[in-house]
Amino acid sequence: MKVGLFTSVFFNNIGNAFIDLGTEVQIKAALPKGAEIIKVSQCANFAASLGRMFAIKENPIVYWFWIRIMQKFVNQLHDKTYKAVSTLDVLSPAKIAKIDYLVIPGCVLTVPFFVIFGKFLEEKKKQGCKLIFWGASGNYYTTEEQDCTREWLNKLKPYAISFRDSVAYNHYHTYADKVFNGIDNVFFVNRIGVPKTETTLDPYVILNFDLPKNKNIKKQLADNLGNNIIYTDHKPYPYSQISKLAKRNIICSDYPLDYLFLYNNVKETYSDRVHACIPTLSFGNKARIYSDSPRIALFENVGIDLEALKSKPVSLDPQQLYDLQEKQISFLRNILV
Repeated sequence: MKVGLFTSVFFNNIGNAFIDLGTEVQIKAALPKGAEIIKVSQCANFAASLGRMFAIKENPIVYWFWIRIMQKFVNQLHDKTYKAVSTLDVLSPAKIAKIDYLVIPGCVLTVPFFVIFGKFLEEKKKQGCKLIFWGASGNYYTTEEQDCTREWLNKLKPYAISFRDSVAYNHYHTYADKVFNGIDNVFFVNRIGVPKTETTLDPYVILNFDLPKNKNIKKQLADNLGNNIIYTDHKPYPYSQISKLAKRNIICSDYPLDYLFLYNNVKETYSDRVHACIPTLSFGNKARIYSDSPRIALFENVGIDLEALKSKPVSLDPQQLYDLQEKQISFLRNILV
């Protein structure tokens, strides 16, 4: 048996690499004897389809306009922007690999994902590959997004879907025979062997803020939390941007384990990104989220009260997390037959 892991592109968001690492550890734990995992990347289709768009967005003037102005309208414009993308059929290891299952991790029940990868997944289905969406969710749950997702799920008829939150489960659980209302894949990064190590900054806190609207919150936290603060940024490219961040002592890396090292050894993380808070919580540390995005519903599936998480740093019960992890791995083990 060959089980493919369709690894994410993370040059625009290092959190996608955390998703891959958490998914890989689940697959390895669930594989039947004699089965193999084959990691194949989304990069070829992503780069071919979006190369021009990213070249435009990384223009300094366009980037400033997008971050400062257009972010206010992102819910309305995001999907329409991607619908203008031309999907390209390109050669890749993912396309030619003969595999029995393809595990597709993360927040992929979205317009951008199906615009870029829908035709590729149709081809894998024709090759006899069973499709498994794993730790899946939507993005904004607009009517446009839901219609697009339902259309593609009807076409693809996935073998199984594990959801990372109840919102996605309630919308899409009827589109596969084997479904599971589970947890986000990044909650498994505590199983990949990241070292717990003393640092010269102990005890330190992390501030990770992506949205300009949270600039004042970030400043207030910095004023109140003292000197041992590490700032992280989750977009490791282009290098011109990293150069600017490094000169301001903001940590940005193209190596996901750099971030996981920091989140494993941190006292508390404060962020508007779910994938800064999730690894922190997975490692047994405290985190606070500054977000009202639909994505934060995923914290409820590990028993966290959202109002508490938005008002103060909280932690997870390690035994409860372990039990949830084991249930999800067991579900995967039972469908890989």
